This record gives sequence, C-alpha cells and structure tokens, in this order.
Amino acid sequence: MNDQAENFLSVIMPCYNHEAYVAEAIESVRSQTWSNWQLWIVDDGSTDGSPEIIRKFAEQDERIHVITQDNAGPAAARNTGIRHSSSQWLAFIDSDDVFYPTALADFAEFITKNPEAQFIYGYRHRLNSDGSITELAPEYQDRVTGAVELFGRMFISRICYRRSLWEAVGGYDERMRIVEDYDLYLRMSNITSFYPLGKATGLRRRHDTNISQQTGHIRSLQAAVLERYLNRHGGKDVIPPELVASRMHKIYYAAGRQYFKERCFGQSSVALEKACGYKFSLKAAALRGLARLLGFAGKVDDRPLPPMQLDCNPHTAQDQNGPATPNRLKPSETSAGANNEKQDRSTPNELA
Repeated sequence: MNDQAENFLSVIMPCYNHEAYVAEAIESVRSQTWSNWQLWIVDDGSTDGSPEIIRKFAEQDERIHVITQDNAGPAAARNTGIRHSSSQWLAFIDSDDVFYPTALADFAEFITKNPEAQFIYGYRHRLNSDGSITELAPEYQDRVTGAVELFGRMFISRICYRRSLWEAVGGYDERMRIVEDYDLYLRMSNITSFYPLGKATGLRRRHDTNISQQTGHIRSLQAAVLERYLNRHGGKDVIPPELVASRMHKIYYAAGRQYFKERCFGQSSVALEKACGYKFSLKAAALRGLARLLGFAGKVDDRPLPPMQLDCNPHTAQDQNGPATPNRLKPSETSAGANNEKQDRSTPNELA
C-alpha cells in the first residue's frame, strides 16, 4: 500500500468557541512530518473569533477545508467532516488539543506494516493550563484489544480508523453531546479489534471549560450506552456475565452517588436500584434507602437522555424505528424543583 496516495488520510477537527486554542491545534497538523493529509475543520456554530481564525488558515493552505454548520454538538460535527472527506483513513483531533509532529507519520507507518489493522489508537499526555506537561501512563498499549476491554473501561484515545468502519456502524449518534465516542467504539468492537500504536501522539489540553465533571447525568448516559450495547448490539453474547454485573453495578452506583451529592434523590434511588439489580452491595442498598427517605426534599436533573433503547440511524439524529424523543432517568415520584444546569461538555474519554 502506498501511504502517500492521494486522499489516503483525512484529519477531522470539530470546533466550537475555541478561539484561544484552535490556531495551535491547526498548526500542529500543518507541522506534521508526514504531509499527505487533508484537514476538515467543522465550525459547529461558534460565536467567538474561531471562524475567522480558521478561515485565515484555509486561505494559506489548500489542504485545509472549512465547513460551517449550526451548533449540533461534536458527534454531528465529526459526521459532517467525515461525510465531506473522501479518505479511506480518518484521524481526529479536537480544536483545543495538539498533535506531536510525527503523529500522522506514526499512524501511516503502522498502517503500512499492519495491513490487517482497521482501528489504531495511541495515547496522549496532558497539557496543563500553566503550560506544563503531565505525562500519563498508557493503557492497553501492549496488545490488541476488543469489546471486553472496552466494556470494562473507556481507555481509547488518539485514534485513526478506516472509513469503512464508520460507514458500517452508522457513524456517531448525533443525539449525544458527550460519550458519543464510547458509544461508537462499542458498536465498532463488533466488527474489528483495536490495535495499539504504542506511542503518544499528542497533548490533551486541560482548561476550565473541559475539565470533566463526574455528574449523575454523565454517569447515567454512560450506563445507557453500555445498556444499549448489551441489549441492542449483541454485547450479551460477547461480554462475560460476571463483567457485565460488576461493570454495570459500578456505573449505576457511581450515578446514584453523584445524583445523591447533587440532591437529586429520586434519580439517585432509581440508579442505585439498578446497581443492586446487577450486583447487590450493602453500600448501594444503604444509600438507596437514605435517598428514598430524603426524596421529598430533593430536586430533579431534567437534562434528557437519548432514547438508548433504539438503534442509531446512520447520519441522522433519529432512530430506525422513528423520530428520537427525549428520555430521562426518572424517579417514580418526581420532586419539586429542577436542575437548570447548562449542558455538561465534559470530555468523554476521561470517564472510566
């Protein structure tokens, strides 16, 4: 295979209000030692100076393409970028992150040497707000992995995969604003294995707007993704029952505990009941009992969860069985009050 063939690899970069960082992200692509790339930047309805910064780069480099859309979230932005590209291999970078100069060369070399690979993942270090770098230990970089490892923990980052995989599973679920990558990779795990690059390919920038918030809502969404994989995508035939029980107990317990901290006692009780349904534990049962007692004094996090009982329809925000309708993890008796928090934009691949 000639890894310098035209349209061999495209880099997809969604951007939303990252005027302080997007120039450095673009420059990190332009500085690659491997030069045969196309960069597709999708401006996802930015309201700051990001569009003008992106436009100037596109005027300077014909390999950079810009697409503008109304704000629809990172899943929709990535789907848009992929649909506009024509490359057989796809790599991804967020508009506040940085590639190391050899990142694409490392992917291209690995692809050439491992023609059976369809999905490759490296790892990243952290760029702190003060400019310092924290080196992070790699996960699962010593062997090929698959559905079992991924079900147990979301460890994949810094990816490059064949376009045909994205096409086969229907792309990113555009109803999801967070953990959309975890959902996609679980669906891909049915048809491919994950090959470790064995190298760090860049830096993930840590700043005030992307520090993960471990909320009950996020944990519930992650649990819903895992439930859909088990019930709609054959996960029960792949994942050992003991791992299903321990993983689902852990994630629902984490959701219940976080909801309890947020005083969403009804939703806490529901999540903890699910946790005990998978694997009984005294701590989950005790906290559930307390949440029930305090339910009258609680509030409700009314942010919707996608209807995860339905399958994702390729390239749309609807399901094959009909239009998507909002779904919530509801207590049996809702309490007065509502949580008016803004949508959490936490980084999904930091969620265990």
